[in-house]
This record gives sequence, C-alpha cells and structure tokens, in this order.
Amino acid sequence: MNKYTKIAAIAAVSLTVASVGAYTAIPSTSAKSTPAYQKNLHKKGTLTIGLEGTYSPYSYRDKSGKLTGFEVDLSKAVAKKLNLKPEFTQTKFDSLVAGLGANKYDVVYNNMGKNKEREKHYTFASPYLYTKTVMITKPDSDIKSAADLKGKRSAQSASSNFGQAAKKAGTKIVSVPGFAEAIDLINSGKADVTLNSQDSWGVYKKAHPETKLKAKTTKLLDNTSASPMVNKKDKALAKKITKAQKELKKDGTMSKLSEKYFGSDLTKKP
Repeated sequence: MNKYTKIAAIAAVSLTVASVGAYTAIPSTSAKSTPAYQKNLHKKGTLTIGLEGTYSPYSYRDKSGKLTGFEVDLSKAVAKKLNLKPEFTQTKFDSLVAGLGANKYDVVYNNMGKNKEREKHYTFASPYLYTKTVMITKPDSDIKSAADLKGKRSAQSASSNFGQAAKKAGTKIVSVPGFAEAIDLINSGKADVTLNSQDSWGVYKKAHPETKLKAKTTKLLDNTSASPMVNKKDKALAKKITKAQKELKKDGTMSKLSEKYFGSDLTKKP
C-alpha cells in the first residue's frame, strides 16, 4: 500500500466511523410517535377485549355462530374511535378478572360494576349502562324482599357484584359460570334465587315467554352501572375509552345500540 492509498484508506475508515456515530446518536422517534394509550397494549395496533360471549344480550353467539351483542358492538365502535382493530377473547366470568391481571387482554367489557376490591387493582373508564338489580325466583317462592334471602341458596358467579351482594345478604352461594346456568339451577330447584340485572332478566323473559319464574327489584345494589375495566397502569387507555364513549353517546350510537339489544335506552344515568 503506497502513501496516498494508505491516507485514503484511513480517511474512509474515519468517515465510516463518523457516519455510524452520527446515525446511532439520533434517538428513535418510534416510542414518541406511539400514543400513550397504545404503549401497554396486549397486541400492537389491536384493542383486545375480554368478555363471556354467553351473556345475552351483552355478548353471545347468534344462530350462525357469530359473536354479537350490545358490548360487542359498543367495544367495536370504541376501538374504531381509537384507530385500533378489535379482537375478542371469550372466557368464563370468574376468569375474566384474572385474565386482565395476567395481561391476556386490554379491557373487559362484560357488564362490570365497580367495587372497592376491583378499584384497588384496576382502573375503570366511564359507565356506559345503568340498570337495577332483581331477585329471580320460582313463582311460589317465599322470597319477597332482601330480608328473606338469609339462608337461601343463591346461584351466582362468586366474584361478581351480584354474588358479593347475595353473600352479604346471608345466602349460601351456589357457584355458576353465568346467568344461563343460574336460571337452570332455579328451574331445577337446586337454587332458590339468583340476583342479576333487570335488563338481563327482561331479555331472558322476552326470549322465553313460557317461563314461570318471576323477578322482584331490590335495593341490595340499588341502581348499578357497567364500566370498561382496564389495568391500573393503563390509565391513559381508560381516559381514551371514556372520551370515545362520550363521543358515541353524543352522536347517538350508544342509545341506538341499547334500543336494539334491550328495547330501551339504558345509557342514561337515572
């Protein structure tokens, strides 16, 4: 290698090192360009939604097997507002909260009510549905009020607000995965009562006009509300979901969905 070739080679190496140094010195902007509410998503670009899928009219499979329902359509509309693709994960009610804690999905849309224990570990977006609580029994039941619940067998998802209320009222909890199974136990005489929402009962009665079961409102939970539930660390996501729901409420989408699935507008606070 002659003198001039050697000088040229050294210059080329120096230029290469300088170029690499200049390149690596530039900070990545990908993190900054990602909205705060998307940073902790279970799957990039996707809003993963946990629900039962067997809880009509909130979420269920129609005759063709397609997942549908009020919360399915609502969460799809919310995902669209957030520029995310909706993806659903079905699981039994008692596994929903655990699944959220294990980051299997980003949000739970499953008629979830707030309680002190949940609020310790999770964050809630704004409510999207308001309803009353009913006690569902056989027509000849001696349960007339909440005072009559003590010692009775109540078919409930143990971790639900309804299950907690039934336990507090002194009932013996007969654990079930969902509403349909609770109704079956009452019909078979293996349970005396189940607590659930007035809207769920109304939809069931409409679908089963032959039923002899009856329902009576109770103030054990007074007026209850349903809210999307996310992890504590995902407060930015909860705020964006709240904003999206407000927009959907303002443009009439939420009211239309409620009318479609419940026959009345349950999106307005009493």
